[in-house]
Amino acid sequence: MRDARGWLLAGAMMMFGCAPAMAAAPNAEPGHPLAAQVERCFELRESRPAEAIAVAHAALSGTDLPAPEEIKLQTCLARASALTGDALTAIDAVDRVEVLLAASPQSPEFALRALSNAGAALQLAGDVPRALALYTRAFEAAEAGDSDIAQIKMLNNVGNIHSEELEAFDDALRIFARAQAIADKGGLSEPILSYNQGLNHLRAGREADARDAFAVALPQAEAIALGVVEQRARAELAALDATGLEALPTLVRIADAQRSDDPSGAAITLMRMSRLALDAGQAAQALAHARDAVGIARAGAFRIEYRDAMRAEVAALRALGQYEAALDVQQTLRDVEVRALRSQNLGTLAGLQARLEDRHSASELARLHEQRRVDALTQQHARKLRSAAIAGLGILVVLMLAFAWYQRRVNRRLYRLSSVDSLTRLLNRGAATHALRNMSNAAGGTARQVVFLLDVDYFKHSNDQHGHSTGDAILAEIAARLGTCCRPGDLVARWGGEEFLVACPALDLRGASDVAERLRTVVANTPFAFDGGQAVLSVSIGFACWPTAAAAGLARKERWREAVDLADRALYASKRGGRDAWTGLWCDGDVLDVKAVLRDPEGAIAARDITAVSSRTPVQWRSSEPDSAAPGWQPRGTAADGGREPPAPR
Repeated sequence: MRDARGWLLAGAMMMFGCAPAMAAAPNAEPGHPLAAQVERCFELRESRPAEAIAVAHAALSGTDLPAPEEIKLQTCLARASALTGDALTAIDAVDRVEVLLAASPQSPEFALRALSNAGAALQLAGDVPRALALYTRAFEAAEAGDSDIAQIKMLNNVGNIHSEELEAFDDALRIFARAQAIADKGGLSEPILSYNQGLNHLRAGREADARDAFAVALPQAEAIALGVVEQRARAELAALDATGLEALPTLVRIADAQRSDDPSGAAITLMRMSRLALDAGQAAQALAHARDAVGIARAGAFRIEYRDAMRAEVAALRALGQYEAALDVQQTLRDVEVRALRSQNLGTLAGLQARLEDRHSASELARLHEQRRVDALTQQHARKLRSAAIAGLGILVVLMLAFAWYQRRVNRRLYRLSSVDSLTRLLNRGAATHALRNMSNAAGGTARQVVFLLDVDYFKHSNDQHGHSTGDAILAEIAARLGTCCRPGDLVARWGGEEFLVACPALDLRGASDVAERLRTVVANTPFAFDGGQAVLSVSIGFACWPTAAAAGLARKERWREAVDLADRALYASKRGGRDAWTGLWCDGDVLDVKAVLRDPEGAIAARDITAVSSRTPVQWRSSEPDSAAPGWQPRGTAADGGREPPAPR
């Protein structure tokens, strides 16, 4: 068993996907200058990495360094450089560690620690494939030495890579389970392993399993005074057990305590606070917490936390309706991930090129030496050298093509992530806006482009009654149903919250009315089944066609915006008329004053500037309650709809 101080150091680094720091060499006497520099470097590398780098460079500038001490200094330099974002220096230091281990074999325990620390630095620097290779070598050494603790650490590191970097949560679960089996067999208490299993469950959306894992990690961490894990587990349990905003005061205290000792944990806690605020409808508060998390993660160069915090910021901006700002943050996130991939690729190529050059130089020296000794072998060595150079060049070309293919694949995936709604798998608002611009020139003659806005009636009531997870499942089912009743060329998108958009080219008024009725019935006529029961929901629909000519100053490709405004006005009327209905506004003239129609649709209809159709008459353009309203009827934009839209004008 390790002592509490060793556990705390291991815990702090395992949080970042790292192995425990290497202890001082057995032959390092206390007070020895070199041994003191090694110890100082490891003390500073987590809290003040820039100072650790300076200490490592100063120590490495000496001559005749013993191999064990140089290996420790190089691993410290690699870790500190990776923390400051200097991936190339970190990779060079790891290369030196591997050369030293090959030239000066060390004890199995020492080699295991060196390999695990080197792998941790590579993981933080973004060279995940090579980190996995070093972890595998360390794990094999641990198995050969029958070291349960070392095997658990390596499996934990590999599991973290699968969970954080690859988002392969089921693979990570199997790796963690293997580590847990080793720990249980040896009677070892592993709070870090339990905590990481909880994080993996949480990322996969298995909140109940996550809570169980954190509940195991907390008493284990308390028993050995592992404060980093203890604070994080408390924060996760508080967020999971919270109803509404009740956990925020507790989480604020935990985050404040973490800012100095565990800034990565503080960023994670702030992200949990942002999610709770967003679920409670406090989007502005959620945005503030998310941006605080982004600042901490950026300052600490915590790549995974920075990515997740920016995702939380995007969610809050969308909830606030600030879609342009959300798209900007999404683009920034994409650029950050692309730069990280490029840095990783360049670092790997640089290391490969250096190794090829070293190999070439060694071959050249050997050839010259052989020329001096045996002139008759000159041609044979020259042929070997050319073959080696061609093979090396071929390998380099293949690797560069592989990197280019991988980067292109990642870019395509990032584009899909930025254009597709993660819940419904429909196009999001930004992608739908781009598609509407392209659709605006698609039809001709008497056919018109038509846009439909659909809003789920009393969706907040359904969420309150059945839970948000059921609400998410209902939104996904509605998206699937809408897709089944639309044509292949139609546009179906999630416009925001419980609101959907459908756009159809080449429709007349009769065809648009038929489509609206199909969209209404596909939702209202079939109940939504879920665990424990079913729910009957309906939608209110408004539709409008593109005006053939627009007001002065509005570009042709932007005329769809007028249709969306008219469809939204018609949607108000469907809500006020009792819901579960559709209303349409149709323009046949060459010029339409859209603002006048929005202010007074009844006047525009009376003047025959526009035609109104509806599945429920008379059309209620104003917010007074109709005589035939069902019990609980409220106009759109009140508390029944979560207060998302403003009340209709009177």
